Amino acid sequence: MKKIGVLNFQYSDHNYGAVLQAVALENVLKQLGKNAEHINFIPRKKSNKNIKQLVIEFLASIGLKSLIYRVFNKKVIIKNKVEGSEIFEDFRNKYLNRTKAFHSLNELMEVEDSYNSVIVGSDQVWRPKMYSNLTEIEIYFLSFISQKTKKISYAASFGVDRWEYDKNDNVTHKAQKYLNKFNSISVREKSGVEICGNVFDIRAEHVLDPTLLIGRDFFDNLIKDKQPLVKKTISYYKLDLCESFLAGIEHLANLTGYEPNNIYYKQLDNGSYEYYPVLDWLSMINSSSIIITDSFHCVCFSILFNKNFYCCLNKERGASRLESLLNELGLEDRLISEEELSRIYTIDEINYSPVEDMLNRRRKQSMEFLVSAIDG
Repeated sequence: MKKIGVLNFQYSDHNYGAVLQAVALENVLKQLGKNAEHINFIPRKKSNKNIKQLVIEFLASIGLKSLIYRVFNKKVIIKNKVEGSEIFEDFRNKYLNRTKAFHSLNELMEVEDSYNSVIVGSDQVWRPKMYSNLTEIEIYFLSFISQKTKKISYAASFGVDRWEYDKNDNVTHKAQKYLNKFNSISVREKSGVEICGNVFDIRAEHVLDPTLLIGRDFFDNLIKDKQPLVKKTISYYKLDLCESFLAGIEHLANLTGYEPNNIYYKQLDNGSYEYYPVLDWLSMINSSSIIITDSFHCVCFSILFNKNFYCCLNKERGASRLESLLNELGLEDRLISEEELSRIYTIDEINYSPVEDMLNRRRKQSMEFLVSAIDG
């Protein structure tokens, strides 16, 4: 049996989508009869906040929100301190097959010749601005893997619709050097295909995110023992929470009579905040009446579970990821701004029949790429 290593952001201590896409890809590979394990790279944490960000956070903490907008022309993001990140590790321990932990490029050299193939992806693994340190370009572009091993990307994402570095930048030169050594390349967004062609002069295939590739039945089985929400709810999962968004949620709750429900984290009786267990989060999406989010993977699960949803574009986190997916599925009318939430007065049901037809065609094409990349 061929041994396959997988590398992505599965180590996250706050991102539901990151851990669920990792589980999805590993299980797709198992369904193909492959022996797959995640290369458990965990970067050492480092603060990426600059002085401007620290000043904004301080002004917000002492109640000077209007000053922030006047000086920085920036809306105030509500950031609550959330406890309970161990639930993500609990989920990984149960559902992921992982190596021991590695924390550096030197440590990763230990697995240089351990696999027949190594797959990097999915998620924003090819967006260096997401790294805790720019030296991680050596890792996520697989420089540490032997040339005797097949190097494959599956649904790798650049996060935005352009390469964020100049043509002559050292980061660009390194990416070019390492990409030229890949055997097969696929990306998650159409804009990623263009970046590969225009910036790096390499061919890439456009494929589905692993959560959409594996399909609904897999996730239905994971949450089959979870209790659904009793009340009709408008569940929201907002990575960058702000007052205009909350005003929109209140408007929709008044319009529909549904109960608003923050599924990012829960507030405990003592006033503190805590993450929901991963499968509770997934189950709440499945049993909600309406979903409002700015998260790529929350949109993916809303589609898988055939939910009525709206996606608030978050350009700072990368709008092209969502635009690419929803345009392809004919759901572009579900992309709105935060301000538009308060101007919704009718909520039309989504016709999922053509969406499912498109997903089935894309699954076939994406699976053909993956099988050919591994076995071809």
